[in-house]
Amino acid sequence: MNDLRLTAARQRLAQCDGQTDAIEAVREIVSNFLGSEEMALFQADCQNADFRTVWSFGVEPEKCDLLWALSERGLERILDGECHVENVADSGNGSKRVRAFVPIRVANETVAVLAILQLLPQKAGFDRADMELLALLSSEAGKALSLSGASIPKKSNSRA
Repeated sequence: MNDLRLTAARQRLAQCDGQTDAIEAVREIVSNFLGSEEMALFQADCQNADFRTVWSFGVEPEKCDLLWALSERGLERILDGECHVENVADSGNGSKRVRAFVPIRVANETVAVLAILQLLPQKAGFDRADMELLALLSSEAGKALSLSGASIPKKSNSRA
């Protein structure tokens, strides 16, 4: 089963026709294979540790700034290309909790970060197969999004 999800995700990203289609491909992979309907994509300026929200789904764009509640060390690891996954269960208070930060890489450089928020109720967390999908997104989504040097559309498909 895992090989099928990886193959399907890899093919979907490889067949993208432009940035809008690539963003939709990322949304489909996260929704259908990782079990989250809440995500945001940030363009990363690694020199200044600055992030700009370029797209969100299931979360209001103005609330995205609240997602950066990571320690400086955790942020450094993400910028260095390491996925950050939160394994702590939601406290049940209904707050939005980041479940994963996925560095989107092009030529060994983090050009964007995908934040995956609350998982669907039937999904308890990320397993090893999910971690492989996160790694695939990290390495392949940047190519599909063509983020290196290109302007990213400021389109938002948010829904509250």
